[in-house]
Formats: sequence, structure tokens, C-alpha cells
Amino acid sequence: MMQNKNQKTLNLVKSANQIKSENILLKAFDDLFHRYGHYFLFFLIALIIAFVFKDFIILKKIYLFKDAAGSDSINISYPSYYSLANYIANEGIPKWSFNQGMGQNIFPSGLSDPFSLFIIMMGKNLVYYSIFYAELLKILCAGLFFYLFLKKIDLSDYTVFIGTILYSFSGFIILGGQWGLFSTQAVYVALLLYSFEKLYKDNNWILFPLCIFLIASNQPLDLYIIGLFFLIYVIFRLFETNEKEPKKIIVLFKKIFILGMIGIAISAFFSIHIFNLIESPRISGNTSYFNLYYSRPIFGFEYSGKTHYLTSFMRLFSCNILGTGNNFKGWWNYLEAPLFYCGLISLVTFPHFLSLSDRRKKIIYLIWILIFLVPVIFPFFRNSFWLYTGNYYRIFSLFVAIVILLIGLKSIDNIDCKSEANIKIIIATLLFLLFFLYYPYKNAQIINKDIRNTVAIFLIIYSALIYLIQFKNIKNIVKIALLSLIVIELIYAHNATINKRPVISGKEIVKKVGYNDYTVDSLAFIKLNDKTFFRINKDYSSGTSMNKSLNDAQVQDFYGTSSYHSFNQSNYIKFLQTLEIINMDSERDARWSLGLTRCPLLHSFASIKYALSKDQDPYLLKFGYDLIEKRFGDVKVLKNKFFLPLGFTYENYISLKDFKSLSQNQKMITLYKAVVIDDSIYNSFGNVVKFDLSGMSDNYWEKGFEKDVERLSQDTLKISEHGQNKIKGEINVDKDKILLFSIPFDKGWNIKIDGKRITPMMVNIGFIGVPVEKGSHRVELSFIPLYFYTGAIISFIAIVLFICLLTFKHLRDKKAVS
Repeated sequence: MMQNKNQKTLNLVKSANQIKSENILLKAFDDLFHRYGHYFLFFLIALIIAFVFKDFIILKKIYLFKDAAGSDSINISYPSYYSLANYIANEGIPKWSFNQGMGQNIFPSGLSDPFSLFIIMMGKNLVYYSIFYAELLKILCAGLFFYLFLKKIDLSDYTVFIGTILYSFSGFIILGGQWGLFSTQAVYVALLLYSFEKLYKDNNWILFPLCIFLIASNQPLDLYIIGLFFLIYVIFRLFETNEKEPKKIIVLFKKIFILGMIGIAISAFFSIHIFNLIESPRISGNTSYFNLYYSRPIFGFEYSGKTHYLTSFMRLFSCNILGTGNNFKGWWNYLEAPLFYCGLISLVTFPHFLSLSDRRKKIIYLIWILIFLVPVIFPFFRNSFWLYTGNYYRIFSLFVAIVILLIGLKSIDNIDCKSEANIKIIIATLLFLLFFLYYPYKNAQIINKDIRNTVAIFLIIYSALIYLIQFKNIKNIVKIALLSLIVIELIYAHNATINKRPVISGKEIVKKVGYNDYTVDSLAFIKLNDKTFFRINKDYSSGTSMNKSLNDAQVQDFYGTSSYHSFNQSNYIKFLQTLEIINMDSERDARWSLGLTRCPLLHSFASIKYALSKDQDPYLLKFGYDLIEKRFGDVKVLKNKFFLPLGFTYENYISLKDFKSLSQNQKMITLYKAVVIDDSIYNSFGNVVKFDLSGMSDNYWEKGFEKDVERLSQDTLKISEHGQNKIKGEINVDKDKILLFSIPFDKGWNIKIDGKRITPMMVNIGFIGVPVEKGSHRVELSFIPLYFYTGAIISFIAIVLFICLLTFKHLRDKKAVS
């Protein structure tokens, strides 16, 4: 009996020693993560980057995608960065650019975003490469700020590691980053969350206004979009921490408001261009979607029905489960469909918030989930989020991913710290995910079966590891296995996103293809022999993506008329709509503007002097163009016999009301006979004669065109100096006339005649015009963006105020220490 007691005592001692040994091992493992974890984290991120982006790192591939989903990288991003780099090198601060459409204010393009500025400052010849390295920098910055944020909300180092890796390689950053804007937004959102936690927990406010400055400078409309998410997060956070002191809450919101206003004021120099965005056709023009989306039923389902909901659910598992690139079969398109993917482990652990002992937190998490689930189910709320400007997901996808990720991470942390995993939730979650993954949907054929099966394997292994993590004797091994599996999953998930799609190759950029085709040689020849101001028409595009490029002028450095831009010049679009060149109600046409490419009758009006063609028999030869004998590769150069310079004069005018009553062809003809004047100033032109519509003839090309051009050419502006923002010249008119500049009207243009400032008028629907009296005159045009100096003054005052606050804080802290 004594022997049995001794044996029991010995067993108890052994058991105690074993538990002590296990605790020491666990503590040692956690200490190792705490002390050296950031090095290990950086290694894992670098490892994923090396596997996913290896061909781009060694410059075998260029980070510009040719498929429809990624074509904007070739058609917008690259031309814009190249043009800005060239602009800054030659002109300084980007203001007005004749390389976009027929001219547009482009301030503050590229200057307000550090990542874009990095690309631009590397120089135009390195833009091909710097775009990729800017995206790598965003991945690292997003990871860094999210890491710091997770540390502030008191998660374990291990959980912070998982969260950092998952956020850095979320679908929104990796796939969305091919648009550039998405990945930048992800960086700023992570920084905003971190800066708030610093303010809330440490009363350290320095980062907060700087973050607001970055958001407002980059995209002023994000102040509303990100701000709405931020407000929801702040309220959620206060409830989560059970903050009950009204005074403390009021003080916190006061700080947020004051510091936010300081950040907005600092950004004024850049963000004040929001007025240009608001006036753009996309937001306030005829093409706005406001009436369409606002009129939809509040609790109505998505019009595309099951495809939308299938896409929303499946894109939780993978960005590629419904196809990659052009093979994407889901709702909308590969890039703009929901980008909810943030790691499969998040889906496995997400429901474990239900196992929390704190009932209040369960309710808070459930409400938070519903707030972001409702807009997915009922599109009216998502459209409301976007102020009815479009049926988008975009950054809303990031907000949904953050909610899933944060709740999933808190569940992992709870399981890890308590060494308790609810087997019922694990099994129920796995069965739920597998059921919906393999459910026989009517359109199930759009699901990639190989990816689905691989996802299922990952889900099963994750579920098993989450269950095993509660056993202390194998806990460290399980945690290492879990982290390794996450790395493997992310490499697998993004390999197709990045490497299974057509891109520009490293060899391709030195060949005579794409933007480096024989257009370059043709333009060099033209510019060598003609130093005047003129525009050029191309009947082909040089971009190599699947979608036709309309921004060739930006990267090949010439003045054209086409433009693909989210916010095209509003008055130019208004002109194209009134002339029925583009659809009055088409939002797409307002962005994808062909300009006057297919309107040869208006080429002279638009100061188009040369044309480039790859056709065997160029159609413009029938419209007053002559073929120049010099030929470059497959490109023919043509010259317009009826060229009109940038400034020419009218002696007749017509009211806008009368002009709009004409047919399309008559409108084009009238632009060579009379200047179109808005009805409000119709009767204030003295000696300028009203045009008689009775003599209009549709058979114009043979009978009247040459005669009208000759008349308009009699008194024109002789340009002595021209650049993007300044034009000087002289004009001699034989009677009082209206001087038209084929420049889209913008209030930033200042005009002086004989040294006297003249207020320009908007004529011909969307262009600049001024009255000139009989005689010889010196004319000078200069462009300064509207509110340019106002914004600069506000920013300067705000910066001084911010520095004063920093100085006061430093002195106060120093005094407190002493």
C-alpha cells in the first residue's frame, strides 16, 4: 500500500515536471517570437515575394498586364507615369497637359502619392521597372502598418504574424494592386488604423493628421469612403473595449475631428482639386449613374442575381476560383468583382468568435459583420456607400476582408492563449464551407474544379491544425505547421494571379513594338521639321493590351484628341456629346473618349496638322490629307492641307439654342462658319454678325469646306512661344472678331491682350474664346490651376500650426520628464 502511495506521488511529480517543462517550452517559443519575430516575419514575406514575383524581380517580365482585366496598367498607369516623369523633367509641376485629350488640368497627378512620386522620380526610362518595385514597397508598407496596428490591439506575437502576412498578400493588395490605387489605399487604411490606436491607447496624435493628409492628397473622395469605414471601426472599438466614460469618448472624437481637419488643411494644396472631380462627367454630368441606382428598391437583390452572390461567396476562397484574367466567368470582371480573399485560415477561424465567453463581444462582432454583409446582399446599400456613382465593390472589398480577418485573428488568439478549440464549431464551419464549395449550383461550371479541390484540402488541414493547437505537448509544432501552410497557400493562391496571365516581357520593351513602335520614328521626323503647335491623329493604337489604348499621346509625347481617364475634361466631353460624337448618356464613353479620331471633318477645327496610319490606303487621303513620301516601317505620315492653327477668328456667331437644333453634320459645318455663343451672352457682341442658317448645305465637303477654312485662316494667332502652360503670339485682325483657341475651357486659363487681362468666355460648347478689336495685338495665355495658390496658402498655414503643436508637445513632454 505504501508502495502504491509512493508510486502515485512519483507520478504526480513527473506530471508536474512535465507540465512545467511544457510551459517552459511554450514560453521559450513565445519569447523567441517576441524577440526575433520581426526578422522571421520579414523573411516569410520576402519568401512569398521571391516565389510569386521571381520573374519580375529578375526583369524577365514587366509588371504590365495585357489581358482585359489588367489592361489599365498598360493603357492608363504606364502612359500616365511616363508622361508625368517627362513633364516634370521639362516643365516642372504638372498643371495643364495637351497630351491628354485636347488638353486638361492634370494637377496634382503623381505629386500627392509617395509611391507614384517614387515611380516618377526614377525617370521616364525606368517607369517600366519602377512600377513593379513601387508595388513591392506597398506590400511591405501595408504589412508594416498592419503589423504595428495588430500589436496595438493586444494580440499575441504569433497571431500578429499571421495577420500581417494575410493582409500583405490579401487579394485586394495583390490583384487589386495591378490598378495601383487599390494597394495604395490598403497602405493608408492600415496606417489609419494604427494611427488611431496610437491616439486612443497612447494619446499619441502625431501620425493621425499625417495619415489624413496622405488620404486626402491621394484621392479626396477617399476622405468620405475611408472615413465612413473608420467611423464604424471607432464605434465598434469603443464598444469592444467597453468604454463607458462619456467625457473620454467626447474628448476622443474632438481630437479625431481637430486632428483630421489639420490633416485635410495640410493636404489643401493637393486635395483642393476635388472641385475638378466633382464637375467631371462621371460625377455630376449627364452620364452620372445617380438616378439609376438611387431609384432601385432598398431591399432589392442584385440584378445579375445568382452569379453575383456566387461570385461574392467564392471569392472568399480564392481570387481565381471562378477563372483567371480573361477566363474569369463571375460577376462584373476579374479585377472589379469582390476581392474578399484574405487567407483560408480566416474563414476557418472566423466563426469561433461564437465561442467567446464574453456575450457582449459576441453581439458586437455580430453587428459588425451584419453592417458589412447587408451591402453585399442588398446592392442599394453598397450603391449608397458610393453615393450612387456606380455599382462597385473596390475598396469596400478591403473593408469586408478586414472585418473577416480581424475577427478570425481574435479567434485564433483566443484559441492559442486558452488552448481551447471548440470541436463543434470546427466541424460545423468545415462542413458549412465544404457544402457551399461543392453545392451543385446551376452555373457551377464556372467554378475551377482544381482550385476548388485544393481549397478543400487546405480547409481540412487548417481545421485539423486549429483543433490540435489546444494540445500543449504538440502546440509549438502545430503553430509552426500552421504558419508554414499559410505561406504555402499564399504562394499557391497568387501564382495564378501574377504568373498565369499575359504580360509585357523584358525583351519586348526594346523591340519595335508597343509604345516603341515606328510611331516614335515618325514623330521624331515631324518634330524635327515642324516646331509649331499642332495636333496629330492616329488611326491605330500602339498599346499591346487586349483593349485599345487611347493614351498613346502621353507616352509617345504628342498632342492628340483621344483620352482614357476616370475624370476626363468636363467641357471637352460636353463638346463631344453635343456634337453627338459620343453618347450623351454613356458613362463609359465619357471615360473611353476616342476624341475626334473618327471625325475627319473636325480635324482642321481641332488644329490637327498630321496623321499617322498603318492602313495600306489611309482613308484620310479622301479628307484633305496628303501623303508625305517619307515612311517609317509600317507607319505612313500624312499632312492636312486645311490645317487651322491653335487660335483663329470668327466674324459670325450663332446662339447655343439654335446650334443644338441642327443635325450632327450641320453642327460640324457650322463650327467653320460661326462661333457658338451661350444664350446668356448672345446679345453682347457689337460688330460680330449673327450667322444666317438659311444657307446651310449638307453637300459641304466639295462645295464649302475649303472656302470656310481659307476665311478662318486669314486672321490667326502667330505663335512665337508655346509650352504646356504658356502660349505667346501676335494677331492682326481686319475687323472686330471672336478669337477662338482650340483649348477646352478651364477657369485656370488667364489671357492677356496687349498686357491687359481679359476674362475668357466658353464658346463652341466647350472651348476658350475672347473678343478682339480691329488691329494688331499681343496675346498671352498662361495656366494656373483653380485655387492653386489658395490651396498652397492653406497648406502652409496648416503646416506651421502642426509644427507649433509638435513643438508644444515636445516641450510639455520634456517638462513632464524633468
